[in-house]
Amino acid sequence: MYKAIRFRKALLGPELKPVDNVWMTIEGGLIAALGTGEGPAEVPRHPAAVAIPGLVDCHVHLALSGGADVEREARASHPDARQDLIEANAFSHLQSGVTTVRDLGSPEDAVLHAVKAGGLGTAQAPRIVAAGAISSPTGHGNFLSRWATTPGEYEEAIEAIAGLAAHWVKLFATGGVITTGTVPGATQMEPSLISNVAAAAHRSGLAVAAHAHGRDGIRNAIEAGVDSIEHFSYLTADEAALLNGSRCTLVSTLVATERFVSSDQRETANPEALAKILVHAPHERAALELAVTARLPLAVGTDAGTTFNPHGFGMQEQALHLNRAGMDPASVLRAMTVNGSRLLGGGAGYLDVGRPADVLCLDADPLEDLGALYQINEVIVGGRPVGT
Repeated sequence: MYKAIRFRKALLGPELKPVDNVWMTIEGGLIAALGTGEGPAEVPRHPAAVAIPGLVDCHVHLALSGGADVEREARASHPDARQDLIEANAFSHLQSGVTTVRDLGSPEDAVLHAVKAGGLGTAQAPRIVAAGAISSPTGHGNFLSRWATTPGEYEEAIEAIAGLAAHWVKLFATGGVITTGTVPGATQMEPSLISNVAAAAHRSGLAVAAHAHGRDGIRNAIEAGVDSIEHFSYLTADEAALLNGSRCTLVSTLVATERFVSSDQRETANPEALAKILVHAPHERAALELAVTARLPLAVGTDAGTTFNPHGFGMQEQALHLNRAGMDPASVLRAMTVNGSRLLGGGAGYLDVGRPADVLCLDADPLEDLGALYQINEVIVGGRPVGT
């Protein structure tokens, strides 16, 4: 456990301002003091070149495997095996520099139960913000969700999720890729239903994430007042205009699509899912470019656990996709740290006094080359180095 540490350079505050010769002291897992120059005597220097905040992945599925057919595997999974899978996947994120994740749905609320029971036992893991998901019995994501069709059934599901100490609920405004029989662009919840359910969730103290690929689903989610929209794959200028002044943050998960499309194993996937992803991919790339050009509120997720999308190092790939879509490195890093933390309402996300001492220590400067995110020297969570 670190009590004090010095870095050659660190990116500080919500602006991620690069500052040389930074020292910090740590008490109770929080940054107690922060300064530059000589500072307190005998503060050890860290060997890494640059310290940045730990990454915040706003969309993962810790109880999914990332295999060729995760829907089939999830339906067949045994509850006793899920805990081991959750712990292994959580540690993979931590090793890749992710110190906070938001889990957006698991079979039988496995992740919610694990967190409510005290986390992941002795396993080291990132901070986990867990959500419960609700879908229709045949709708997208039904294999990792509670089922509901009427407003009353949705409200019952919301009460149950809130009772598991969740902070978020996930709704499915549209169909999707990996669930058999659903279409990504097709509306899955009518406008009145998603509005009523989102309002009920907010009354219960839950924030609302909406899975939404298609234009109508995106619009319905915005007008319902949801807090985040996941994927937004068919976003157009009309929906972008609606987002201005709204409470909603977009969460890009393009890496999930790109990993599926580029996998040398993709022909082993469910044929329906493969056909859908190949049609879908160009639209999601264009939507991200539009969101970047329009400067819409943007956070980052990986959708890790979905088809050919294993846990770990997805945020590094996503950083490169954001850069290709037009974001400069500083904006990419803010989206992957500060913006994600603000969306989740957590205490991490940037380095400042009173914030958690969650630090990603790198051997090169990501402001100069985002590839530096792969050059991990050490990951620190709450002042504790991972692996100790």
